[in-house]
Amino acid sequence: MHFLLSLVLVLAMTLMPAAGDERIGAFVISDESQSAILLDGDIGVGTPLEFRRALALRPDAKVVVLSSAGGLVASALIIADDIHAKGLSTVIPDSARCFSACAFIFFAGKERLVAGKLGVHQMWSETPDPSGVQSSVSDILEVLTRFETPTEVFTRMFRTPSEDMYVFTQAELDDLGINRVGKGLRGKTDYAALAALIEPETDNPKTHAPTTNVEDDTLRLALYEGLDFYGQDISSEREADVVACAASCLGNQQCIAFTFNANPTLTRGPNCFLKSGTDRLEGYADALSGVFLPPRISTAPTFEIGVIDPTVDVLPRTDFLGGDLHSSPWPGVDTPGECRMACVDNDQCVAFSFASGPKQCWLKGELGQRRSVNSVTSGVKRWETFTASDVLDLSE
Repeated sequence: MHFLLSLVLVLAMTLMPAAGDERIGAFVISDESQSAILLDGDIGVGTPLEFRRALALRPDAKVVVLSSAGGLVASALIIADDIHAKGLSTVIPDSARCFSACAFIFFAGKERLVAGKLGVHQMWSETPDPSGVQSSVSDILEVLTRFETPTEVFTRMFRTPSEDMYVFTQAELDDLGINRVGKGLRGKTDYAALAALIEPETDNPKTHAPTTNVEDDTLRLALYEGLDFYGQDISSEREADVVACAASCLGNQQCIAFTFNANPTLTRGPNCFLKSGTDRLEGYADALSGVFLPPRISTAPTFEIGVIDPTVDVLPRTDFLGGDLHSSPWPGVDTPGECRMACVDNDQCVAFSFASGPKQCWLKGELGQRRSVNSVTSGVKRWETFTASDVLDLSE
């Protein structure tokens, strides 16, 4: 079953829209607020698309009003990118709170105003080592630096356990430069009608800590270093980093996994590959891959595969004598890369040799004598086990 189609979308609707108001998933638009959009609910897998639908109905929007306990980090970052790109402002009215992933959306605002409650904490992870959790959070929060998020905000995030919530005081909102109000928010945007729809929050922020119950519908992302989910590409694109690649996958309903090529020397062309499956695997030293785990599964799979890493295991101008699996070349193979993967896919194959002149691929059942031949490329298989370097819980 398609992983993402199995995910339970958490789209909490705390209010029923009044006459003249229209709800689009977690968002509300009102006839009385032509320049404002209200986020009123949790941030789920489909929330970025819902936001773009709301924007299409409010093309002249100037401000996004926020009332959310949080949700999926990757989805929040997509919405934040849209807000930043369009130069929209963000407001947390005095009747509302904006916690956890919602804070990423708030800091994307061109102008920002907190009248209610703004809360942050560490991102939750299955990894028991606190230093590993903070490292993962640090990687994700790097993308917020272009939103001019104050450094002191990151510090408070890192120091606040995921089961708690750091709520900024009024003094901090002013002293740290979190509030950033200009002409746009000084009485010139008609968001008051939407803000009036928000019911005051009265519960303790701690009640919004992420659950540790594995029998839930939480979305989790397992990350693997040095493993490539080969083939089954939905699309390939250029992304700034692995976080943006993961967000792109999360925003695509067909995508269940991705591979990001982190080779710093590759400055052009696609480096993010969105996948519809993970049936074919290969080792690749510069790869960082991720797969979204199905609901109720908290343990990431372990992959044990035969590896011929093109960056370290392929030998140019090298041939291996004898040991061929068959008396004739492997059919349907025209490149060294195809020959390499034919060996990876064959459990009996321990090495390959590809002759570029006649375009012949020879799979080896035994490793024969090595010799130097200019027109031949070879590779030797080794067995390697890949375990998840991290499993991230994206519910907060």
